[in-house]
Amino acid sequence: MKRSFILISLMVLLVAAMGFAATPKDTLVIGANTGIFITMDPAVAYEVFPNKIVAAIYAQLVKLEAIDGVIVPVPDIAESWEISDDGLTYTFNIRKGVKFSNGDALTAEDVLFSLKRPVVLESVSAWFLVDIFGINKDNVDEKIKQIDDYTVSITLNAPYAENITLGILSNMFTGIVNKDVVLEHEVDGDLGGAWLTDHSAGAGPYVLVQWERNNVILLEANPNYYGEQPPLKRIMIRDIPEASNQRLLLERGDIDVAWDLTPQLLEEAKRNPDIVEVKVPGHSNEYLAMNATWGPLANPKVREAVRFSINYEEIVEDIMLNNALLVQGFINKGYFGYVEENPFYQDIEKAKALLAEAGYPDGFEVELLTSNTDTRKAEAEKIQADLALSGIKANIVIMQSSQMYAKYRAQGHQMIIAGWGNDYPDPDNLAMAHANYRAKQLAWRNAWFDDYAATLCEWGQIEPNPDKREQIYKDLTEYWFHNGPFAMLYQTVEFWGIRKEVKNFEEAAFGYGMLFDFTKVSK
Repeated sequence: MKRSFILISLMVLLVAAMGFAATPKDTLVIGANTGIFITMDPAVAYEVFPNKIVAAIYAQLVKLEAIDGVIVPVPDIAESWEISDDGLTYTFNIRKGVKFSNGDALTAEDVLFSLKRPVVLESVSAWFLVDIFGINKDNVDEKIKQIDDYTVSITLNAPYAENITLGILSNMFTGIVNKDVVLEHEVDGDLGGAWLTDHSAGAGPYVLVQWERNNVILLEANPNYYGEQPPLKRIMIRDIPEASNQRLLLERGDIDVAWDLTPQLLEEAKRNPDIVEVKVPGHSNEYLAMNATWGPLANPKVREAVRFSINYEEIVEDIMLNNALLVQGFINKGYFGYVEENPFYQDIEKAKALLAEAGYPDGFEVELLTSNTDTRKAEAEKIQADLALSGIKANIVIMQSSQMYAKYRAQGHQMIIAGWGNDYPDPDNLAMAHANYRAKQLAWRNAWFDDYAATLCEWGQIEPNPDKREQIYKDLTEYWFHNGPFAMLYQTVEFWGIRKEVKNFEEAAFGYGMLFDFTKVSK
């Protein structure tokens, strides 16, 4: 098998170097900037795109899947699980007959080793276990246990809602590695970390065959995968740092997918009838935030006037070139608890009336802080112009991101344009940031010390009934819309240019940032 892999690698690399009119039908060729790839170790890999390649190599207890447009955790090698009456302990039953790519049986011993490994290594990804679940190096042996050959248990520090727990465990740091193989390559107590940087020992649908840095990454279908064999036998990622070169090679047919196109390059590429655009909801949002203890902004009517001053559609269409979604709630589209309502639109007369009711009939002057990217500058200028229509004079202050966020975290701003990226696919992560000042995140930075909103967040975090939990977040969203310190501008969109012969890419990509299912892609 090793000799076969090497021959295949050489063949594909040769074709990639020469260029060709059409890529092989059983191979997906991606053009991307691979400079962001640091390691293929599931316990360490953290960047979004590398993380999704790692996810194609390693199986997990649970994985994410988009069902009816909502990202949810589903069984992977854990065929079932039980939750203790107090909601603290999850007992996972491992599928029997699952094999690693080398043919070794996957057992609870491998799962135990893999789950404890990021905590012991103190990797960046371990913060999920340490900060949220309260599992650290001192208590990991008590918190994560092997019950028998096919059963493991995890004990949490609080009875989190099931969707939170499983959503966190679906992050790639829980990828199951072959304990014996990894420890054969251990050096100085690294638990095989150096070797796993550019090798694989997983049970996922693909195997890492070759990684030649700044040139190519090659995956081959895992013949021992427990699920159905994927339609594509190979995934090849060619290092093409420049987005303009990705567009050129895409149109020539040398690559199937251009991963890093700018909106402008995507628009240009779409003029070619052989190129199709794919867009899916992202996991970040862009917002205008207001310091709720500063001057006029301490009045909820003033904050409401600001929200009715902004033309959100023009921001999405003219600045983002429709590469964004008009979502005004804090829960992203594609998440449990998402609210479709967008209650705000530009209504200058209403904004002026609200300002007059609040005691500011002639408006007021305010500092509008943001960072020095082209997009943020354009957004600031647009919002400045919109606010002026209502009589609010916004003075734009541009800072380097590091300086801006230092001021923001110290509650030193008046207004700010910034963004937030989510860490796991549950409204809890978003609610805690945007509405619970006790979490010391965005609500706290904007000095919105609202106990009602904070309490709803905390109820939602531990409510076991999904229907009741959904209602909590709907109630919270409605309250937050009109009392909170935010004007949500948009939800980001992820986009690619692909050849028209590539099938099911959008289905595979839905939820990108949290998941990408290469087993759904075909040609």
